[in-house]
Amino acid sequence: MWGSNDIGGADLTPGANRALPTGTLTMAVPGPFDLSLLITGDSGRVSGDADFVFFNQTTAPGVTLRDATAAAVDPPRLRAGATRVTLVVSPADPSARLGALPTPTLTVATSATGVATRFTPHPVTRETVLLLAELYHRNGIWKIRAIGQGYADGLAGIARDFGVDVTEDTESPTAPPTSPPPSTSPGSPHFSAFAPGVPSSPLAQWRTEVIALTNAERTRAGLGTLTEEARLTTAAQSHSDDMAGRNYFDHTGLDGRHPADRVTAAGYTYRRCAENIAAGQQTPAEVVDGWMNSPGHRANILTPDLTQIGIGIAHGGTYGIYWTQVFGTPMGSANPFGG
Repeated sequence: MWGSNDIGGADLTPGANRALPTGTLTMAVPGPFDLSLLITGDSGRVSGDADFVFFNQTTAPGVTLRDATAAAVDPPRLRAGATRVTLVVSPADPSARLGALPTPTLTVATSATGVATRFTPHPVTRETVLLLAELYHRNGIWKIRAIGQGYADGLAGIARDFGVDVTEDTESPTAPPTSPPPSTSPGSPHFSAFAPGVPSSPLAQWRTEVIALTNAERTRAGLGTLTEEARLTTAAQSHSDDMAGRNYFDHTGLDGRHPADRVTAAGYTYRRCAENIAAGQQTPAEVVDGWMNSPGHRANILTPDLTQIGIGIAHGGTYGIYWTQVFGTPMGSANPFGG
């Protein structure tokens, strides 16, 4: 059983979560808005073009955009590996800001149970896009978490941070296209997923830079370099996403989980693990410099027998950006320093 009928229909508050009923869910945000949905795994990143449902691509396995402001989501029919569906609201008029529009209200309902829950976020001002809520799968149950995080970089900015390639519309007076461009809303960007193995957004590039800067510090100290490990990246990204989406800053999540819990949940069996977090720093160099000037964080970076690393970066919350650095040494690996 993937869901629960213990819903109650009460409104959600920012950061709150609730189990969802079984069956196809109707997600509606009435008003002068466009609703978009991003389908991801625990890493918070799309796996391809089909994972982004918006006005130019209205269907994906388990998701159908019925009109500009309503979508149907059937969690059991999502593509293999999908554990999250993030709901994004933007103005129907690309030149508008959300602060000039009524505050959107999300209604979640099924044909069998009627309205399951509602969520009205706090009003935003200058932001052009709202990360409204996410559906997520945990312990065999699908739940909804209210987010309500404004985003100033527009739908294209959110898409980039989820791993979607965005090419803004441009005019070429000397080389007009030989075939008609795809139909888009006025002033809207084109979206497609990045090719596997290629850094897929500024955040992906930043992860690479954080690892390089961290390894430079270890080399300077005469230590071996760390290799990137996918499961540690999953653990790091999930914590950054959680801090940004639920607006807190702590090694202990609001669900009570600690760094070791997240590492284990990602499927990594460790002999040793450690975590650094930071918030508000605007560049990889700034965040690594801050960690190196903090004794506890510096000690983690320069621990000799740690061998692997994962980085998570997410926009949102009070600080605007959240960084997580997770280190690990897998079980069964040799300790080069004995013990």
